[in-house]
Amino acid sequence: MRRGFLTAMLAAFLSGPVLAQAPGSIPASPSTLSRQERNFIAEALADGIAEQTLGKLAQDRAETEPVRRFARRMADDHGLKTDRLAGMALRHGIPIPREPGLSARAHMSSLRDTPEGAFDRRYMAAEEETHARAIKLYEAQAERGGETGDFARDALPMLHSHFEEARDIMADLARRPAPPQTQAPPGDAPPGTSGSSQ
Repeated sequence: MRRGFLTAMLAAFLSGPVLAQAPGSIPASPSTLSRQERNFIAEALADGIAEQTLGKLAQDRAETEPVRRFARRMADDHGLKTDRLAGMALRHGIPIPREPGLSARAHMSSLRDTPEGAFDRRYMAAEEETHARAIKLYEAQAERGGETGDFARDALPMLHSHFEEARDIMADLARRPAPPQTQAPPGDAPPGTSGSSQ
């Protein structure tokens, strides 16, 4: 099953922080990609792995059905996209991350600690923001030729669809009554307030 390609590959090959070239895998031919193209693949791959991981977390933590459905779609759609990126990475000898990057891990930790009743809004706000950022990355790449440009152009409709869905769900959540305040640690301010500085 195509969806399981990356999961199976990572489970079979990864024993260190990253995979450069797995024994027995197809040897990477000398890469014809520019540094910019290689950076795009690495960044898009890290983002895709983060989206899959966050999607699985949100399926467990979400309190409303639209958010659970969205999270399931993120895990599935980004899984397919990440499989394609992983194939490109292997062909060109680009290391495949074992896990999401430091920033994404910190974000996941924050979401895991989100009080009950606040998870859906925080997750959807983050998804709206990350998809807006991803669209900019992919639109810039789509203006280029070659394999990465083709990939970016193919992926953009999906990213735009995710962004619109995230925005609609976020608007629907905003119309609902705010969840009751839970006891927060001193100095903690809800997202979007100016009560704390970063």
